[in-house]
Amino acid sequence: MFCSNCGKDIGDAKFCPECGTPATTQAETPIGEIPEPSKAKKEKPKKKHGCLTAVLIVGAVLIVAGALGSDPKPSTSGSSGGNSSVVTATVPFETQLVSGHYTAGVDFPEGTYDITAVKGGGNVSSTNLYSGGINAVMGTSAEDKKVGGDFYEQKYENIDLPNGTVLSVSGVTIQISTDAANASGLTPRNQSITQTVKLGNGNFVAGEDFPAGVYDIKAVEGGGNVSSSNVYEGGINAIMGTTKANNELGEEFYERAYYNISLPEGTTLSVDGVKIELTPSK
Repeated sequence: MFCSNCGKDIGDAKFCPECGTPATTQAETPIGEIPEPSKAKKEKPKKKHGCLTAVLIVGAVLIVAGALGSDPKPSTSGSSGGNSSVVTATVPFETQLVSGHYTAGVDFPEGTYDITAVKGGGNVSSTNLYSGGINAVMGTSAEDKKVGGDFYEQKYENIDLPNGTVLSVSGVTIQISTDAANASGLTPRNQSITQTVKLGNGNFVAGEDFPAGVYDIKAVEGGGNVSSSNVYEGGINAIMGTTKANNELGEEFYERAYYNISLPEGTTLSVDGVKIELTPSK
């Protein structure tokens, strides 16, 4: 042990024999000696790359999931980029049609239809007859029995009637039905004509003897022939008569009405043996 005052080695003595300073009771570091620093090296903390990578991966997954899970509203109109699709709402639709001309998008919604004869027998055709349309002689099974054979077709399926197609019916009542008619609504004819015209025997020119337009034609007296010079362009060529005239014959020989008959400027309408009434089509 060394004296804390003079540094003399005093052994186990309680006082320094040289200067009398009391000996310390615990081991002390000699003056001038510097304790050696610990040789244990402190390791630098490792960077936690794994956690950061996990965060980045989770973030990327969330971004991708957000993109895939997004539900933008479908476009209902075209786009200059050509990438958006037009989504058309559809609804079930069913109606019965008698003799006349009916335009898809005006008189009924466009769609793909099943057509069934429900009364009588006659002709059914459409202006797209060579591209998914129809051109047929249709009638009920009762009409077949009357003629004694399989003369009439009772039903046609999947007849395509797109917007603007004209479906023409003569002599037969049909039912058209579909599960997916265009639900966007019908386009009105927007006719300016409003007056009802009555005609008897004779030839009458649209724009001169009566206003040009689209008419519903109804027999109001007797029975006979009604035809127009535009018979193949939305006109008429029919045997028309009243219910009374049919009762007198004892059969459904005359057609009582035709609907949506186009009589443009200059068209000649000929009437023979029957009085008719022209009402502007709605």
